[in-house]
Amino acid sequence: MAIELDKDWPGLTVKGDDAAWDPTEIKRITGELEEALKALRTPTQPPARSVAYAAGSTPPPLPGPPPGAGSLPDVRLQCAIGTAQLGEWITAASFAQTVETAYMTFIGDTEKSGGNYSSLLQQCDEVIDALVDIAKTNAGAEQANLEPGTRRDV
Repeated sequence: MAIELDKDWPGLTVKGDDAAWDPTEIKRITGELEEALKALRTPTQPPARSVAYAAGSTPPPLPGPPPGAGSLPDVRLQCAIGTAQLGEWITAASFAQTVETAYMTFIGDTEKSGGNYSSLLQQCDEVIDALVDIAKTNAGAEQANLEPGTRRDV
């Protein structure tokens, strides 16, 4: 079975059976991934939960989440509830247990291990590291091919 390279893959040029990596494009893609990952790790300002208004007037709507909300710290802050916040009656306790199970699956118990969101961030780090290694390896191979005595003209 032969591996087929996607002709539209950013940073990869395919000509017939030959493929070439573009280190500049790989570094650009890596930078974009790092920026996206930074947004997932950077907490936003928590939204207001109440507003002050004059007696007898219509209260203004509560502001929504700030732009970019949804980082791992934001989700931890908003979703970490338990029986202390909901009460001890059976329905509240069951709901709190369901939320806690979902929280542990999605978020996990620490920043370094646990849930799916944390795993996603860790895997993004590994992809970025792999892309950097690809660019370095490619640049080293290209340089080695240009040194006297290592190039073979066919």
